[in-house]
Amino acid sequence: MPQDPNSGIPRYGRIIFPDRIKSAMYQAQQERCNYCGGTHRIGYLEIDHKQPVSRGGDNGMENLQLLCVPCNMRKGIQNDEEFRRRYRRIMAPRGSIPNPPIPQEDFSDETKQTRASREVRSIFYKRFSANRESRRNGCGVFAALVALTVIAIAFKLLSG
Repeated sequence: MPQDPNSGIPRYGRIIFPDRIKSAMYQAQQERCNYCGGTHRIGYLEIDHKQPVSRGGDNGMENLQLLCVPCNMRKGIQNDEEFRRRYRRIMAPRGSIPNPPIPQEDFSDETKQTRASREVRSIFYKRFSANRESRRNGCGVFAALVALTVIAIAFKLLSG
């Protein structure tokens, strides 16, 4: 598997990043979330892929950033460009960390006023409809098993 020559980590796929990578990023970002600018302990910041692995992103250092938990959850499967476009009214210029920090309430208000890109909504729709369909099919099998069990118990009770 190809590795990033600078970090020695696998270039593709989901991995657990070594602590030294997170520590280096933590120092480079001055202990701050790349989106809201909040200062946090290293344990509260998560390594995020600017272009998600699920959408073809890699583990190269140029594709990584540290985000606080709320910002990372809010970003989800959006890529960095989609996220910044959606929150452009409150975000700092591209590549800079906001100073002063942007309150999470501002992100929440902006989320209510904006929509994810059409591509991201399409991905969510496919995932949720597939999940809904599998649950629907699974519930039918489960209901049939419950019905057979009830019939078997009733037959056993009646036959004495």
